[in-house]
Amino acid sequence: PGGCERGGMRTTLARSCFLPPPAFIRPSASLLLSAPTIHRSQPLVRQSSCSFLPSLSSGRTLASPAWPSPFFKSSWTSRSPQKHHTRKFALRTAGKYGMAMELQTTLKIACLQLACGTNKKANIENAAAKIAAASKQGAEIIVLPECFNSPYGTKYFPEYAENVIEGQSETALMLSTAARDNKVFIVGGSFPEKEGEKIYNSCYIFNRDGDMVARHRKVHLFDIDIPGKITFKESDTLSPGDCPTIVDLSEHGGPPVRMGIGICYDIRFPELALLYRHLGCSMLVYPGAFNMVTGPAHWELLLRARAVDTQSFGIVCSPARDESADYIAWGHSMIVDPWGEKLGELQEKEDILMVDLDLTQVVSRRQNMPYWLQRRQDIYKVTSAAEGGVMMMLSLQLSSPFMPEKKPSPDK
Repeated sequence: PGGCERGGMRTTLARSCFLPPPAFIRPSASLLLSAPTIHRSQPLVRQSSCSFLPSLSSGRTLASPAWPSPFFKSSWTSRSPQKHHTRKFALRTAGKYGMAMELQTTLKIACLQLACGTNKKANIENAAAKIAAASKQGAEIIVLPECFNSPYGTKYFPEYAENVIEGQSETALMLSTAARDNKVFIVGGSFPEKEGEKIYNSCYIFNRDGDMVARHRKVHLFDIDIPGKITFKESDTLSPGDCPTIVDLSEHGGPPVRMGIGICYDIRFPELALLYRHLGCSMLVYPGAFNMVTGPAHWELLLRARAVDTQSFGIVCSPARDESADYIAWGHSMIVDPWGEKLGELQEKEDILMVDLDLTQVVSRRQNMPYWLQRRQDIYKVTSAAEGGVMMMLSLQLSSPFMPEKKPSPDK
């Protein structure tokens, strides 16, 4: 992910938040290659660099990559499109409703509710087996849970953290290999990622060729204290991410679906979901691990709220419940439609949730109830932080008798 300082908020948003791909991301016989093949239209943003701005509308680049060429076989290499799933597409246009794109009529998605113990190797092997099983059932997108390669807890994060950028991640290697071998898109839940002296809670997304196409680092850290029930402070160990992440599957040989990614606590912040809707997302995906206090109270409530807020599909994927663990996950992985209705839900045990999404629902719901067009932008506004709508930031301009009057700056 790159970054741009705007109004005290550092954001980068393109089709997804990219980083230099690690060495092993396209495994071969040696399992180690210098880099994946890069699509000409694939946007790239270097860590802490604003010198490259991709175009959302055209897919054309406005500058060359900002990092050294040794990261890649070739700075820009095109390849012929490959045949994957052959399906008929339904052409549907509703540009003013934020969905000016082709919509595949159906899309099969799977949530893997995995048992996650202290044995990392067993966790990874179990995830690989479940990915293969979901693929055999026809899944095109497979979502894994938060912290699927380790127990969830601040004392475990340093021990289980892996350095993906330097190619020292058996977890990312498994995800890449599984995506390539099973020809599926994988939203890789999350696992502790080490970079320098910092540890992040990171989600890696892979396309059908095993290429890593995006990374989301948990933006909002889970720091809570509910007296007599639970106290948890992720910030004791983890560092927050600084980049919202969008993955446009059509850019990577997939269906024309744009996903907004969050991790667990990120779902509590509607601003992030509204930003994703503003940038054309029709699906919100949240690997998460709510507990036995927050889960019964808010897990379903928040997912349905974010789906209705944005008139998008909502997906949450949890680890299976382990009553003997230090942190007991709620389970109940769930998928809801843009109306907020449940399409599928698991209970607490390890299982696979498989759902066929009717993608035309997004268009019909947004047409039938166009509240995105009915927003009072004289009171609050989603504003662009860069020309062309590539770099975005959500700005709420509120009026309240309990707040001092503040005149907008001339550049607003």
